[in-house]
Amino acid sequence: MGLFDFFKKSPATPVAPEPLQIAEYLEGSVYAPTTGSVLALKDVPDPVFAGGMLGDGLGIMPSEGIVYSPVTGTVTATTSTAHAFGVTSDSGVEILIHVGVDTVEMKGDGFTSFVEQGQHVEVGQPLMSFDIKKVKAAGHPEVVILAVTNSAEYENVTVLVNSDTQVSAGEKVCSVA
Repeated sequence: MGLFDFFKKSPATPVAPEPLQIAEYLEGSVYAPTTGSVLALKDVPDPVFAGGMLGDGLGIMPSEGIVYSPVTGTVTATTSTAHAFGVTSDSGVEILIHVGVDTVEMKGDGFTSFVEQGQHVEVGQPLMSFDIKKVKAAGHPEVVILAVTNSAEYENVTVLVNSDTQVSAGEKVCSVA
């Protein structure tokens, strides 16, 4: 360490926002990972998600750049670019949250993770943040996609909100039974 290195600022450690207050967490319920306008999964501008190949779910056109855990469970998958997360609920519901379409091309620019793989999280706990303006500027749709990747294991995966409905992060949007 040189004499003037003492005065250099170290990179700031990202600070996660406060967790959401969920009135009552119900197993088998999936909560909105962000605030915004609901988009039917079939209308998500990605053919893999829109075709239901990764499971039932929905999209949300975000009005804020924070993604919260939609269930209480374990972070089972992360990406080095922090644009997608897998969370498996304590009862085994597997959720994939993907921010944007083709945002892997951004190589993590504009994305900040607050969790790591293997970490247990509570519903409403912040998983990551992203810069909506950077996603748009890079030419990518900013939709936040939520898919129940093991939908076939359940009798019913029901989306409880209609397209164009405004939802708040932490609001119940799906039930799995």
